[in-house]
Amino acid sequence: MSVEANKELVRRYIATWNSGDLQGMARFWASDMVHHTRSGSHGFESVVNIVSNFMKAFPDLHFEIEDMVAEGDRVATRMTATATHTGEYMGAAPTRKRVACSVFGIARIADGKLVEHWGVTDELHLMEQVGLVAEEYLAAMA
Repeated sequence: MSVEANKELVRRYIATWNSGDLQGMARFWASDMVHHTRSGSHGFESVVNIVSNFMKAFPDLHFEIEDMVAEGDRVATRMTATATHTGEYMGAAPTRKRVACSVFGIARIADGKLVEHWGVTDELHLMEQVGLVAEEYLAAMA
């Protein structure tokens, strides 16, 4: 696929995330896809569980693409995620607060599917917004 086709695939994938369609999202993933995060590498079934649990806590999750660059078979995105905390998240009861955080990702694409993804989410800021981390800890890290 061309670089532009890869970027369009990622745009469609993000639009599917924004619609909350987990089955639709899974259609973009290769069956042997690997998702790399701070907690390790995850295969297809693990990614389905991670995404499903996150969507239960933040069902109106929306990604706004701020930047997108691509080269070869990889597409990098910088996004802002916004959502309402309406389900349990990491032990935190729903706050009904509107939250926002930065999300960075690099997707590797082959045969029209996401075969590998590296993702970094500002989880610390998200945890602060739902009451899991005190704001003074974040201020000390600035």
